[in-house]
Amino acid sequence: MGPKLIRIAAVARLVVLDGLRRHALLGLVALAVAAQLGAFFFFDFIPRDIGRASADFILSIAWLAGFIFIFFHGVQVMAMDEEKRVVYALLARPISRGEYVLGVFAGLALLLLLLNLLLGALGYGSLLLIKGLVSAIYFSQLSLAFYLLAWLGLFTLQLLLLAVILLFSGLVRGSFPVLLISLSYYAICSGLPVVREAVAQAAAGGRETGAGLARLLQGLTAVFPDFARLDYKNLITVAGTGPGWAELAVNFGLVGAYILLALWLATVVYQRRDLQ
Repeated sequence: MGPKLIRIAAVARLVVLDGLRRHALLGLVALAVAAQLGAFFFFDFIPRDIGRASADFILSIAWLAGFIFIFFHGVQVMAMDEEKRVVYALLARPISRGEYVLGVFAGLALLLLLLNLLLGALGYGSLLLIKGLVSAIYFSQLSLAFYLLAWLGLFTLQLLLLAVILLFSGLVRGSFPVLLISLSYYAICSGLPVVREAVAQAAAGGRETGAGLARLLQGLTAVFPDFARLDYKNLITVAGTGPGWAELAVNFGLVGAYILLALWLATVVYQRRDLQ
């Protein structure tokens, strides 16, 4: 391991230890377990397709837990406050600002991975238990491969949000402004596909204004990617084939490129600003 990787690993270790010391994961796991236990009291009220509703619920709880971790603990760690010293840079070995960025991202990504592994194991156990409690006609299919694919897509999107928030933390000082900008970015990424589809339907009707706006919204996808691209939770309880390898490679490769670009831009921004 080269000297740069050692310094990045030192910062990442401090971030992980600080997250464990603050019990950043313990509370979220307890919240997810309580929510999953609540599902056992309500799935009897679902008249049909219990398997799909249960899988959607498990993945939604996981997304909520990751959402809380990213936008609250993650923002607090990455934001540059005037009154707060960057303890990771002070306690680790002398590092460059680019190494600091990569170290903080790696530490938060490891905590997020640990959270997803815990919730993923608990979620799959819950689905197996629900499947055993109901008739096969209501829960006939449970694919482990598609379950893992859905979690991989969820984790990849969470990494994208982490990288984008790290970029925002270099552009704006203060945890609250970073939180607001990050929430706005997430809202735009989630709502843009709906607006784009509505405008595309208007453009199909022959309106010139709709066609021009549709091209503009299509171009905005380069800045605000479509999160639904890696949403595979509907395949968990459906028999049949999923997306091909080429489609998976394009989807994950595109999001991976966004992550690398955001990290590179974050290192450039941090090179021009003080860490303290």
